[in-house]
Amino acid sequence: MRSAGVVGVFLLCLLSACTPASAQWTPGPIITDPVSPSVQTPSVTPSGSASPTPVQPTVPDVAGALDVSSFDSAHFASPTGRIWCAMQADWTLCHFPAGMDMSKVPNSETVCPEAGLDVTGVSVNDKDVDYFCSGGAEALPQTDGEYTAWWQGSGYPSVKYDGQKMATLPYGEKLLYGNFVCGSEKSGVTCGNVGNGAGFRVSRAGVTLIK
Repeated sequence: MRSAGVVGVFLLCLLSACTPASAQWTPGPIITDPVSPSVQTPSVTPSGSASPTPVQPTVPDVAGALDVSSFDSAHFASPTGRIWCAMQADWTLCHFPAGMDMSKVPNSETVCPEAGLDVTGVSVNDKDVDYFCSGGAEALPQTDGEYTAWWQGSGYPSVKYDGQKMATLPYGEKLLYGNFVCGSEKSGVTCGNVGNGAGFRVSRAGVTLIK
């Protein structure tokens, strides 16, 4: 009988954990969403959030630019051949590249009302920067023409575009003609007047005016 009593007490201790009466139980923290310490929760960008604001271009610095002011004019194409530009003493212009986003370009009735021409490019002069209309190309960067004498001996490459050989202004290079400077980058061609700070950037993504 004594052995049975001991066994009974032993079983009772197993079921009740034999906690001493003097011991106090302190509850641990309540974890509602356990995450393993070794697991990083990825950050999620909410859909529809605003994209970063594009950086506003500025007129290129003339430092390092090739001075072509001694020529009657200097015409060039972008390295892809898509953008054609012309520099002279009183103005500088660039034509829109084929396939450019025209959604923000004003129509011909705004730029040249009743002229019956298309808006084909943007130019900067001694006073301002604005769009222009034309019935043909105002810039002629063909290497066999009269407007690319500046390119001869420059060491700059040419590009074949639409069956024609063009004198190019390579990426990272700049031309200076009087108060006007143009720089070629993968983001587009940027030209401006270093005197008044007006200018523009042209690329397939569109046109940005610098005022």
